[in-house]
Amino acid sequence: MTKRAHPAPAPETPLSGGRLKILSLGLPRTGSSSMAEALRILGYKRVHHGTEMILEGWDVTWVQRAARAHFPALSSPSSSSSSSSWWGKREEKQTSPPPQPFTRADWDEVLGSFDAVTDFGCLFAGPLIAAYPDARVVLVHRDVDDWERSVNEVIIDRFWPRSRGSTVDLLLRALLRLAGEKEPLLNGIRQSFLGRFAAAGPDQLRANLRAVYAQHVAQVTEAVPPEQLLHYRLGDGWEPLCKFLGKKVPEGVPFPRRNDAKTFGIMYDQIQKEKMRRVAWVLVRYGFSLVMVVGILLQLAALW
Repeated sequence: MTKRAHPAPAPETPLSGGRLKILSLGLPRTGSSSMAEALRILGYKRVHHGTEMILEGWDVTWVQRAARAHFPALSSPSSSSSSSSWWGKREEKQTSPPPQPFTRADWDEVLGSFDAVTDFGCLFAGPLIAAYPDARVVLVHRDVDDWERSVNEVIIDRFWPRSRGSTVDLLLRALLRLAGEKEPLLNGIRQSFLGRFAAAGPDQLRANLRAVYAQHVAQVTEAVPPEQLLHYRLGDGWEPLCKFLGKKVPEGVPFPRRNDAKTFGIMYDQIQKEKMRRVAWVLVRYGFSLVMVVGILLQLAALW
């Protein structure tokens, strides 16, 4: 990694919602929950993190819109996902125009009330850096072997389970559609990961992890002026972060160490519970006979 001058400390400024100040752009599974809590302790009251986005019922429709806008190759069967740009530039060979990449106004609509963005925002690092050129950027590093193993176990194995595509899975998805649920969040998360990691599916996603990790570090480092960028390694503690942000080290407060895997599991379980609630609603409204009919049709479709 190219060595950069130590970033200059940020001046102490009043903290109020509506002006995004911090972009923490370490990839998922690099301690984003701990970093989010650290920023809150330092006074950044509104910190965006994927877990709270799910558990507290925030608007999540923007996830799929952003994925379609910035990774348009995923929307076209004839296009290769590997050609998606880090900056979300549109494919020229699309048969139907995808949504336009988010503008600053679009990002303000979903993130404008926050002081800092962590976690999921890293998948849109290029567009966010372009939209908020004055923001200070924290890039968290983790041992690549540990990171790769964690992404496989905590993210990919959950969002692309072996049961996906089975008769039971197809049946559940059919029932969810009857309930008006089109899985915008899950689809948006899957699209965002596939798009950022230039993958057509989970196998290619696994294969691309290490290369995209290195690419991500290089691209963020190149895009952000050195005085606005902090390379932070898990375990560095308060001092480098506080110096970078112009904050005093909290006295008697250890740097937070959140269990990201446990937190992610809670978030995923919440998504599944909501899906089961909607399935139960369909069963009550339409009756179990409908389930039998749909199941038979799916079995026949599988034989064909």
